[in-house]
Amino acid sequence: MALPSLDLDLHGSHVLITGGAGLIGRVVVDHFVAAGARVSCLDISYSTEVNPECKSHAPYTQIHCDVSSEDSVQAAFETATSTHGPVEVCVALASLDFSVLQHSSFVDASFMQLKRTLDVNIAGTWLTAREWLRGVRKAKQEGKKLSNVNLIIIGSESGHFGERQNAEYSLAKSAVQGGLLMSLRAEVVREWPGARVNAVAPGPVDTDRWTEECKQNPEQYYLEAQATTALCQPVPRGAVAKAILFLASDNFSSHVHGQVINVDGGKQGKVVWTKEEVA
Repeated sequence: MALPSLDLDLHGSHVLITGGAGLIGRVVVDHFVAAGARVSCLDISYSTEVNPECKSHAPYTQIHCDVSSEDSVQAAFETATSTHGPVEVCVALASLDFSVLQHSSFVDASFMQLKRTLDVNIAGTWLTAREWLRGVRKAKQEGKKLSNVNLIIIGSESGHFGERQNAEYSLAKSAVQGGLLMSLRAEVVREWPGARVNAVAPGPVDTDRWTEECKQNPEQYYLEAQATTALCQPVPRGAVAKAILFLASDNFSSHVHGQVINVDGGKQGKVVWTKEEVA
């Protein structure tokens, strides 16, 4: 009896990652490159000038993309496809997070920040998903062979539990890991048999920025990563990346579809009142 293959089988697959230059995105990119994938890394921080190396078939390509712009998303996918072929795995990671959002009580919340967050975190994910699925449809019409055809949406624990002082972030994450995910669950299989869509919802991730924030506010570590978290520690970036790779691999997750995978250390909710507030 032959033993089963425990290979991710991602070698040669074209993986497109939005927000690939971010603190989490960089680690996700590294994991896919290590798995042998051809990676298109999209980020708003990259130059708008097309790098001449994009025409080569190196396994990794950086492409400028503003996910809140329809034209920018379409142009980025065109560059990625002309370089590495049709996008098979799409990781919609780009979003505005707490490092750039202002925190305030809801009564003092900024309407402009709400609109910007919805443009990037919801519309940007929507545009990314649509462009990926359009490419899948075109590949099918042209009779091309694809593998590991799936979309992975990056949500958040905030989409489950809410986020006091940043309702706009919670609203956006619940939209993409809820309504958008459930809608695409029934859509993608109509464009490519066996295509899948799932979401990863991380808890507090142990980035350099989060560590610095905890130094400035020592209570943050306890409140976010211990008080309501069974494993009593923040989530390593590699744990998020490996969950994404698991979902990307048909060999490992071929029948995981329409699911939210919580990578949060057993998060049970949010602390509502601190001792100081109660006092």
